[in-house]
Amino acid sequence: MRHTLPSFFAIAIFAVSSGGACLPAIRAPAFAASTGSDGTGVADLVREINAARRKQHLRLLRIDERLCAIARSHALDMLSRKFFSHTNPDGLDPFARMKRANYRFGYAGENLAVDESLDSVARDFFDSPEHRENIMEPHYVRVGIGTVSSDDGEIVVEDFSD
Repeated sequence: MRHTLPSFFAIAIFAVSSGGACLPAIRAPAFAASTGSDGTGVADLVREINAARRKQHLRLLRIDERLCAIARSHALDMLSRKFFSHTNPDGLDPFARMKRANYRFGYAGENLAVDESLDSVARDFFDSPEHRENIMEPHYVRVGIGTVSSDDGEIVVEDFSD
């Protein structure tokens, strides 16, 4: 999902899931969460993203702790309320969640995935043309990644901004 302000509004739903669009088997109490530069897997994911961006002569992304908090909050929300979508049950999409957190952006986007590990999520993102396009968007310079481990695998939210 990508958004450009002020007048252009482009949305494409990008979701990768090993079990379909919904995650009915996720149980809220069974999780451990990591986000931002704390998680070694997350740091590896950012290094992999930046290696791909470097090859295309794009600016490297830096981890933004505020975006990490927004991404982690959405990952936890999906786990606790048992949904898998860019838009939560209250109707808030990534851009509304960023605005609610007083996060300013001109360009923003989000990738979602759930898979058995962060390594497999990284492969999913790079193998999907839509997710890869989001990762390689030249306007983006910041990334926030939130992960939650569930009984169904790693839930990953990548939020990007300029």
